[in-house]
Amino acid sequence: MMRLNLNQLAVFAKVIECGGFSAAAQVLFLSQSSVSKQVQNLEIALRTQLVDRSGPKIRPTLAGEILLAQSKEVLAVADHAVEAVQAAALLRTEPLVIGSTSTVSGQFLPSVLRELRRREPAAQFNLAIGTADQLAEALEEGRTGIGLSGGPLPPGRYRSERLAEDDMLLVCPADHPLAGRTATPADLAGETFLLRECGSQTRRQLTDLLHSWELTGARTLDLWGTEGVKEAARIGLGVGLVPRCSVRLELRHGVLAEVRVRPAPERRAVLVSWTLARPLTAYEQLLLPLLRDVAGTAAKAA
Repeated sequence: MMRLNLNQLAVFAKVIECGGFSAAAQVLFLSQSSVSKQVQNLEIALRTQLVDRSGPKIRPTLAGEILLAQSKEVLAVADHAVEAVQAAALLRTEPLVIGSTSTVSGQFLPSVLRELRRREPAAQFNLAIGTADQLAEALEEGRTGIGLSGGPLPPGRYRSERLAEDDMLLVCPADHPLAGRTATPADLAGETFLLRECGSQTRRQLTDLLHSWELTGARTLDLWGTEGVKEAARIGLGVGLVPRCSVRLELRHGVLAEVRVRPAPERRAVLVSWTLARPLTAYEQLLLPLLRDVAGTAAKAA
């Protein structure tokens, strides 16, 4: 089977794009004779005429039009391959940057980093922790190749995949009157609700719940991070919304208790998103299946 010469294919496409051999030669910084020879060699290899030279302006033949349509895709794939190889060449000099929202970084990400270290002991990696909006912006601009979030991100130039799910619990001190009970929204009317920082997906979920429970006028207290909410709930400052995976030990040892409320909070999805703004590096390509493996292992252990 005959294999196309990518250089000849690129010259042919440029000749058609520029409308002539001379114009293409100027753009390509080649002599006109060299450009003409490249196209002729391509025609000889394919055993068909690709360019109609009979008129005042060259134009592709039917075979040339077919090849031109295919060549754009072929050349784009070749360019992508070159970019991927160049990105891989930087593999040992540039650290892997993993983006994450704060809740996921504290619960799911440590297991990922442990497995990454086991598989790639020489890997250098950094974490970029921020809000969902900040993570989406980093992916959109290609500053971060892969990011983890506790829910959907704003639309952008990236793709997302659901890795896992976790229950969201309303927690309180172990000696709270509602500890371990099933409560209605009316039972919570006198409570203080512990809110995560602005931009947090957990904060949005809790404020949406308060609205649906008709408790928008309830007292609230702003805190930072899941650990801040857990500690504030433990010492009796209020009730807070947290993922189940973040309070397994506290629930088991009676440090915190769950308030089962109906309707229950929606489960939280852990999503992985990867940028489309640039090719993924070799480490980033390695990270995607690793994330799926860790999520699968965690689901079996739950």
